[in-house]
Amino acid sequence: MRHFKFFFGACLLLLALSGVCLGQTAGSVTKYDKGNPTIGIVKYTGDATGRAVLETMLSKCDWFQVLKAAQAERASVRLSVSASNGAYAANVSASGEGGKSFRVDGVGKDWNESAAKLTDAILKELFGVPALCTRPIAYVVTSGGMKEIYTCRVDGSAQTRLTHNNALSSEPSWGHSGALVYTLNKSNSLKIVLVDVANSRQRTISSARGLNASAALSSNGRLVALALSLGKQVDLYLVDLSDGKPVRMTQDRDVESSPVFSPDGKQICFVSDKSGRPQLYLVSVDGGDARRLTSGASECVSPDWSPRSKLICCSTRVNGQYVIATLDPSKPGEKPVVVTEAAGQWEAPSWAPDGRHVVCTRSTGGTQDLYLVDTWFHTFLPLTKGAHISLPAWAPAR
Repeated sequence: MRHFKFFFGACLLLLALSGVCLGQTAGSVTKYDKGNPTIGIVKYTGDATGRAVLETMLSKCDWFQVLKAAQAERASVRLSVSASNGAYAANVSASGEGGKSFRVDGVGKDWNESAAKLTDAILKELFGVPALCTRPIAYVVTSGGMKEIYTCRVDGSAQTRLTHNNALSSEPSWGHSGALVYTLNKSNSLKIVLVDVANSRQRTISSARGLNASAALSSNGRLVALALSLGKQVDLYLVDLSDGKPVRMTQDRDVESSPVFSPDGKQICFVSDKSGRPQLYLVSVDGGDARRLTSGASECVSPDWSPRSKLICCSTRVNGQYVIATLDPSKPGEKPVVVTEAAGQWEAPSWAPDGRHVVCTRSTGGTQDLYLVDTWFHTFLPLTKGAHISLPAWAPAR
């Protein structure tokens, strides 16, 4: 999601998660309290490339500890896989409490897509996880002074360039798995663009004079929340795409940004600096007064709201460093739970469709890479290395 400091800069310019042990639940996804269960391929027939791709996908989804062939029989989840013509069929046997056996297939246009489909089918059967590996991650790549939006899967496959604007294309935000919005800065003009990903179509939905930025698309694809500078002040607006008319949600001299819709679409979480530093607030889509969600001396920015866990993730500043944290919006004022403690600047978190992981960026040593963070066990995996990537957004399951 959008980071407030980048947004605020634009405003200044324009305005002068071993065994299968059942634990608690998070949404409808089962949470385990002893770490990831082991998984291994005990029998494999077919192309060796297919095996390597599948093991990579099983590892990158971060729901399993993948064992090598020599230890596979000891795994909690054991796979017998037949692979041919770029597709998989697998018999799965899970031991321990709640163990089960089932058969799943993974059929796609290549090994990577088939592995993503097979892994998603296994996750759904075992843990109730919706589509995860098959859903793209959008992100911004900076090169030659320009910014363009790309997408890829969690294993890095299916990298696709989404925009070809030769300009500053930024702030991608998914409403549902088939559509997203982003901010386009071209020829000294800011616009909000809606992308129909399935049909490769784009159209401008807001081009008001001044600031058009930090947009979010509702899950039903009808509403867009965004920041506009109408009336020479930055406020939060709501646009119904059926008529295109902006309705003001806030009205003050403070800066509002980074709106995200609640899972039921009835509320919007956003960032405002009205307390003196950026904090999170909630407002009804029907209007009314906003209420403060976070408090304290540390700023909280870049919120995202999970439709699975119902939690909000954000980036917050601790001891001069940005870290990723989660919080329960039903408990206003409660201190966010920090889930990244390693060095670097951790920013722009976006929930994975499983309601457990977030994708974000980590800046270290002059590079900014994509990372997968496990909010249950506070571990992380790098998805890129030595890149200059920003503002990732993971497409939802639906």
